[in-house]
Amino acid sequence: MEGKLMKDEIAFTTLTPGLLTVCTYGGFAPVCYKNDSGKLDGLDISFLASFAKNWNLDIKFIEQPFDNIWQRPGENECDIAAAGIQQRADRKIGDDACWSDSYFNVQRSLLVRAADKPTFDDYINLKGKKIIVTKGSTADIDANKRYKNKCEILYVSELVIDLDPKLDVQKYIVEEFILGKEGYAFGEGNVSNQYLNAQYGHGRLALADVHHISDGLETFNFVTRKANTGLLEKLNAYIKLNKDCYSTGKPCHPTDKQCHPD
Repeated sequence: MEGKLMKDEIAFTTLTPGLLTVCTYGGFAPVCYKNDSGKLDGLDISFLASFAKNWNLDIKFIEQPFDNIWQRPGENECDIAAAGIQQRADRKIGDDACWSDSYFNVQRSLLVRAADKPTFDDYINLKGKKIIVTKGSTADIDANKRYKNKCEILYVSELVIDLDPKLDVQKYIVEEFILGKEGYAFGEGNVSNQYLNAQYGHGRLALADVHHISDGLETFNFVTRKANTGLLEKLNAYIKLNKDCYSTGKPCHPTDKQCHPD
């Protein structure tokens, strides 16, 4: 029965038999990031690791820049692209890839110094500030609509050129710019900024201008390689059963819908 995701069924094909290869970006904690050991971790990582385990597959994560990561499966670089990616008409995945069903929703936000929250909340009158975003991200799209001609938009990739790739990019941005300089904000999804605030804020940071993107609800979707026969069907079935528990980092039970460890 499909709903039970039986492991003795023929599952789906992958680029490398027995291995699920995932392209991801390690700069969106807690969705996908590098832990203290320098390994990729996070909610997307856990979700797909559990999916692979469900089908007795090994899994390999390949870190990529975020911009255009949604094109990687269609170019046969990986089976799935996963990095808190929103399905958008302006994100072209090509004819050889498919969007999955959505598995999570977020809002836009700015991480700022706590004392600066009233200023950044008043986005209509906001001017002369610096907004840091990841190039190609929904935060980038949103910032260039919401704050265009009022604030300077800076890209993470331009600010961390000399940073050791093993180090946490988000931590660096928060400590060096948001806390270390005046007039800076970090544009991220509210889930990411809540995480960063909890990790590094200690009462010094706050989320400002929390809002939905201008063109509606922001979802997270995976991108799959179309040539992988059966992958999209199985992944969507897994999403349906487990998306309610995505934020816990653990799968749901297929029958009672309760979150539990593997």
